[in-house]
Amino acid sequence: MAAKKQAVTPKEQKQKNPSIQVRIDRLNDYEGSSVKAFASANIGGAFAIHGIRVVDSQKGLFVSMPQNSYKDGNGNTKYSDIFHAVTAEARTELNEKVIDAYEQAVQAQEQQNEAAEESETQGMAPSM
Repeated sequence: MAAKKQAVTPKEQKQKNPSIQVRIDRLNDYEGSSVKAFASANIGGAFAIHGIRVVDSQKGLFVSMPQNSYKDGNGNTKYSDIFHAVTAEARTELNEKVIDAYEQAVQAQEQQNEAAEESETQGMAPSM
């Protein structure tokens, strides 16, 4: 006897986003550059995205996905994302995690710089 299939409602079809881990590969402190950092993300332990950029614009920080550039028929340069989130929820989660990782990396670098300055100052104290 065959088992009867139950109807699945759209709410039940909604998939849970896989876990996302982000690391900042490099902070970019070149003067005049709008790119502030480069990041990588691991999605569900199955996929990796490299070349994610944290960009500072007039509207604030935003996340830019890796891109390919090409020339269109008129000679204009166009850009195409290599990776993009399919749902708004997934895009929001990825963006938040990248920005959080960036802010933590900046904070850690500032603490490291303060500690280095403090040790230099203590090393310059006169000895008796």
